Amino acid sequence: MRIASFLFLTTVGLFGCGTVPNITGTDTDTETGADTDTGTGTDTSTGTNPSTSNSGGNGCVPGQSIGCVCTDGGAGAQVCNQAGTAYGECVCEGGGSNSESDSTPTTGPDATTEPVTSTEPGTSTDPGTSTDPGTSTDTSTSTTEPDTTGGPACDDPGPEPNEDEDGAVDLENQGCNDEAQTITGVLNGDADVDWFQYHGEWGNFCGFGGPDAAHTLTASDEVRLCVFVDCDAGTPDFDCPDGTTNNDSPGGLPGCCGDGDLTFGLNCMGGGENAQIYVRLDQAPADTCVDYEVEYSYSEG
Repeated sequence: MRIASFLFLTTVGLFGCGTVPNITGTDTDTETGADTDTGTGTDTSTGTNPSTSNSGGNGCVPGQSIGCVCTDGGAGAQVCNQAGTAYGECVCEGGGSNSESDSTPTTGPDATTEPVTSTEPGTSTDPGTSTDPGTSTDTSTSTTEPDTTGGPACDDPGPEPNEDEDGAVDLENQGCNDEAQTITGVLNGDADVDWFQYHGEWGNFCGFGGPDAAHTLTASDEVRLCVFVDCDAGTPDFDCPDGTTNNDSPGGLPGCCGDGDLTFGLNCMGGGENAQIYVRLDQAPADTCVDYEVEYSYSEG
């Protein structure tokens, strides 16, 4: 009995007063050591980005790499940052990622593949096909006269415009000893008019008589030739040749008109024999391009 009492008192002294602890070796803490972050790199969120931090706030090992799933279903990798607080973005094969900006589909047409169209006249909306056929750039010095009559456009080698007396093309001086010169042009139908002018010079070595203002006409169809005179000094005196009629220019200068050659002897009464000579061609057939040449001289007859 003494031995039993001793053992009982000893036991009470070791544990003290209060409830006797469970000594079966079973811990009431039921933690199993499993972490909710399975390390598979998957994310239960609805977005396309994988989680960039460890669940549970336990952090990660700096530089540690774990697997993750890319937007195309392929495998990628995430690396823990240097602070050990979270994993970085899921890096996929080819340098891409499964970030939201990469995985967002494009709903509109690709601007680089959209065919370019042009509304400018003469341009093409189909490569290699011109919408302005039959046109070309003429680099010659010829002038295409405007079609004012509804007739064909005529290619005029002469200078334009020269449709009135004030706009007459200046052919400069023609002396008594100069070789004959030629005027070349085209009339565009019956509404077209061409004007030219030259200065007839009669000097001391030109002879004792007066000058002949001579004009020889060659044309592809019927045209009218007119010649008008403006003496530098004095009053013009001349007789129109047979087959021509007396006519005044729009500016009031006296002259002659006919449908062929036109030559007359000129005398500037009360002055020298120098004069400004105006040449006009008109009255071509309607809707016809008429080529013409006029050879002119200012010499003694």
